[in-house]
Amino acid sequence: MLSRLYELKDEVEIFLQKQKQDKLYEAFREEDFQLSLAYLVDFFEAINNLNLKLQGRKTNIIAHTDVIRAFTEKIHLWKRKVQVGNFSSFSHLNELLSEKRKIEQYDVTKEVLSHLDSLAEEFIYYFPDVSMENYLWTLVQNPFNTDVELLLESLQEEAIDLKCDLSAKKDFETMKLEEFLVKYLPMYPKVGEEALSVILPFSSTYLCEAGVSALVVLKTKQRNRLDVENDLHCALSSFNPRISDLVRKKQQHPSH
Repeated sequence: MLSRLYELKDEVEIFLQKQKQDKLYEAFREEDFQLSLAYLVDFFEAINNLNLKLQGRKTNIIAHTDVIRAFTEKIHLWKRKVQVGNFSSFSHLNELLSEKRKIEQYDVTKEVLSHLDSLAEEFIYYFPDVSMENYLWTLVQNPFNTDVELLLESLQEEAIDLKCDLSAKKDFETMKLEEFLVKYLPMYPKVGEEALSVILPFSSTYLCEAGVSALVVLKTKQRNRLDVENDLHCALSSFNPRISDLVRKKQQHPSH
């Protein structure tokens, strides 16, 4: 919405002028407001891109943590660039500043840096970087590159067995993490139990939102007494139904 408002800012000015909204017209045309609007357009574009990376059925908390860490690193990069007057990371703001060379960039720099500092603090608070400190995260991310000495004694021998499993190592390089865990963790139950405690927690609200959306479709006013438990299982399942096996198990009715 902000990007659309920014694209139509000339039209908005004309509209406010024709509607004789003098205060809004003058406030909208102020240079400080125009610069702040341009920055917010760039900022929310970056946040929306981050949000898209945190959605989807086949994502997990480890992958999301990597995405969050990358975004926080970008924040630090933006701060370093803005400190020397380089706004190239914010395309709309940079373009507007180029058009308004007479504006001192100090005030803009101060505001942007203040916002980026607050943003970095919020990300550290809500997304603590535990994957680099917790041995369990390291074990799940790559069990073949784990320092066994850092693991609990109850896990060490089984972790060594897994590290020395050449077929598992080969599959790890080609399989998705979830597929690898499903295949091999039953063979290594102690490591598997610890790995599941890491990967199972929700890392975003996507699954909840998908469940609510499916419920709205299934349980309409005309079907308000429907028990939707089984239907939701089918709607939200990530497994493809084996239709051929289901058909094969059904008894054929003899023709009369």
